[in-house]
Amino acid sequence: MIVVLALAGGALGALWYAGALTAARLRWVGAAAGVALALRLLLTGQWLGALIVGAVTAWLAAGQRVRRSQPDISPEEAGRMLGVSPGAGAVEINAAWRRLIAEVHPDKGGSAEASARVNAARDTLLKHLRSKGR
Repeated sequence: MIVVLALAGGALGALWYAGALTAARLRWVGAAAGVALALRLLLTGQWLGALIVGAVTAWLAAGQRVRRSQPDISPEEAGRMLGVSPGAGAVEINAAWRRLIAEVHPDKGGSAEASARVNAARDTLLKHLRSKGR
């Protein structure tokens, strides 16, 4: 068990060092650890602990899935919203987002809904840019 924990710690350290330990990957690691702990408890006869750990892991995983949902917005609409061209790069997208979020942020008199739409537009454009491989 100590060897497995050391290997897992080393893998997490390597991901962190490489800059690849994103929030999404960390959630997967947490879910895998919860499932592994629940199975370990179940195999050692501690069924009540396994049930509790499994239920908490499932609840957290389901909660994360619900929270991550964003409004669906097309890349064209997102570009119009931010005022950038369809071939804009990440630097242009982020600059346009910074300019616009400064106007619509709730701290500056805007609304949370408008901020969420602007954030969704930026996220959509950056995701579209990554999917195109630029």
